[in-house]
Amino acid sequence: MPLIRRMPKRRAAVFHAVTTRDELVAAFAEMYPAIWQALREQGPPELGQVIAVYHAIAEEELVLSAGMEVADDFEPREPLALLELGGCDAVMADHYGPYLFDDFRQTQAGMEAELSHVNRKPRGIVVERYLTMPDAEPDQSKWHTEIWLPLI
Repeated sequence: MPLIRRMPKRRAAVFHAVTTRDELVAAFAEMYPAIWQALREQGPPELGQVIAVYHAIAEEELVLSAGMEVADDFEPREPLALLELGGCDAVMADHYGPYLFDDFRQTQAGMEAELSHVNRKPRGIVVERYLTMPDAEPDQSKWHTEIWLPLI
């Protein structure tokens, strides 16, 4: 059975994008350096984890936000947007391994299958919190991601 818990409230400075599965890696490769540059220019006092939020996952299109968690007192300015997450029931899984879209979707599918046993449904968004940065850990099998599914 999945462990349902309160997803902590988090705020993130993000860029929004619409892309395809084939272009996802390129989109992230463009977005994250630009996010980091904008954050350096705006000078937030504290940064949290790198995140990706999938607002919609379809065969032809992915609607997503990518960014970094920020402190409660930081208000991002353009070109960044503020995204507020959490404060709701959710199920979370720890995922270990490379940051591959299909691998994450397999973990997500397993979480959704387990939810059917407790008569709960996801809201339709997926939050990925990347706890291990590839430049800090070369062994991809040790890369740790929290995958959160906020619930209805």
